[in-house]
Amino acid sequence: MRREFSGAVLQTALASSLSNSATSFTVTDGSTYPVGVNPFVIVIDRGVATEEKILILSRAGNVFTVSQRGYDGTTAVAHTSGSFVDHVLDADAIQDMNTTTYDNEVLVWMGV
Repeated sequence: MRREFSGAVLQTALASSLSNSATSFTVTDGSTYPVGVNPFVIVIDRGVATEEKILILSRAGNVFTVSQRGYDGTTAVAHTSGSFVDHVLDADAIQDMNTTTYDNEVLVWMGV
């Protein structure tokens, strides 16, 4: 699945608490995040026990719409207001790039 990435995305924070089943949430400033032409991945509480990656379907202003909670091997958990939110690269996107690069190298080697 194609992902959307943006450079120079600034860390933001949850504007309010987030339940473990919420399908949308608001951050304090989402202006530097992708808008969701394609899904993108964020992480909440990076590096602590409540770390969760979330696949985001779209963003409108400061509101993020969720495609999948507990993404990329993490678990959907509740988060408190003020928890840090970051834009991240996920393992699936990296593996897709790795596979595509390897497959293309094999085809070049075979003269295709």
